[in-house]
Amino acid sequence: MKLNAYFYNLESANKAANYLKNMGFKAYVDIIDKYADTYNDKQNIAGTDTGPTLASLVLKSGYPFDIRKSPLLMSDPMISGMGYYDEITDANIQLNVEVTDDKTNDVVKVIKSFGGLT
Repeated sequence: MKLNAYFYNLESANKAANYLKNMGFKAYVDIIDKYADTYNDKQNIAGTDTGPTLASLVLKSGYPFDIRKSPLLMSDPMISGMGYYDEITDANIQLNVEVTDDKTNDVVKVIKSFGGLT
């Protein structure tokens, strides 16, 4: 079975993965990026057809997308900056471990000892 755990920082996730690999488990780390497709090296200019709103200047600047969806995207506190810090921090590093049912508890203990969430 595949066990998914989540970490707040990459260093702890890598340490846990290495520890589990040394124990003989197949483990790998994956960084969860909700906005990987939003990067573009072009820029929208304020007051033009491509930059009529603040949302269009922040989200996918220089990337053709449906401008009607931007208010929904801007409501995410990660983007708008309108949320408290604890609202936007999350465990965005995932550790995936292939484990048999009889070893699940051992793996969960290791993950928790490195600060992971299961």
